[in-house]
Amino acid sequence: MRIFNSVFIVLFMLMLTLPLVFVDLTSDRISVKENRMLAERPKLADIKNHPGRFIRGFDAWFKDSTGFREPFVDLYRAMNNNRWLNSQYMYTDGSYTYLFGEYGHQYFAHVDGFLIQKYQGKQFLSDDQLQGMASKLEEVKTYLDNKGIPLVVMFCTDKESIYPEFYPKSIKRGPEPIQLDVITSYLQENTSVDIFNIKQTLLAEKKNYLLYYIIDTMSFTDDFAHYNQIGAFFAYRELMKHINIHFPQIIPYELNDIEINYDEKERPHVSLKADTTYELIDDSPLIYENADSEQLVILFLHDSYSAEGYIGKFFAQQFGKAIFIHYTNIANFDE
Repeated sequence: MRIFNSVFIVLFMLMLTLPLVFVDLTSDRISVKENRMLAERPKLADIKNHPGRFIRGFDAWFKDSTGFREPFVDLYRAMNNNRWLNSQYMYTDGSYTYLFGEYGHQYFAHVDGFLIQKYQGKQFLSDDQLQGMASKLEEVKTYLDNKGIPLVVMFCTDKESIYPEFYPKSIKRGPEPIQLDVITSYLQENTSVDIFNIKQTLLAEKKNYLLYYIIDTMSFTDDFAHYNQIGAFFAYRELMKHINIHFPQIIPYELNDIEINYDEKERPHVSLKADTTYELIDDSPLIYENADSEQLVILFLHDSYSAEGYIGKFFAQQFGKAIFIHYTNIANFDE
């Protein structure tokens, strides 16, 4: 592996250096492949007289004039279309980046890989942002308290917090506590809101079950960034502990109330043994009604971790109405 890394570094440095050494200084150049005239080198006099024009012109000229430009473009296209090469190291889907770790595990690194910083233990939110979050959550709690509505805030955790052992070894892990725990503790200490995260709950179950997807074998999506349906069940149970403080009459489902089946790609699917009694009555937002349950209403302001396919079905079964509104619609909070 060390030899491979050394060869890769040498090749990478050559790819950076050679285009600079062999810049094409000729004029009146045409790209046959792109069917256009390539940019001309800007006049040096524009540095003083028209600096903005010079910068734009130099940028266009440099991109069109780097050495071995067309072979590198061809190489990029070939590599980008090579599924095997992508699946062995890194794959980008639009602006999203995915990392490939040990034993086939994939990790979601988001735009330009910025979520790697979270794994490295770098501060995710500034002190001002944390203070602002605490203040806003306290406002929301006061608003809901006046309407007799209890507020519970659950933070989910990404795969690298539960399975750091499979993360790419070339990336150094940050110290404990991780930022998720830092943020959770700060808000617990500086607000009166019932706030918790599910990291310890999932860590306690990881030896018994695989709680996150390894990889989506059909297409590269961010499914492997989320907990799978088994992980979602344990998240549901942890959330119910906090809901039961306000509504002790709701009996949470246990492991013997569910069935776990695996599809042909060995992905788990969790279903309730009891017959489903809820039905979808609206899909924008998602609203489920349940004629056989207590007439309690639960409202989720959620991200992708709380979709019906994850924890939603358990609450749709146990509440008279379950409403799921994505956090991007928070502007309609009063409604």
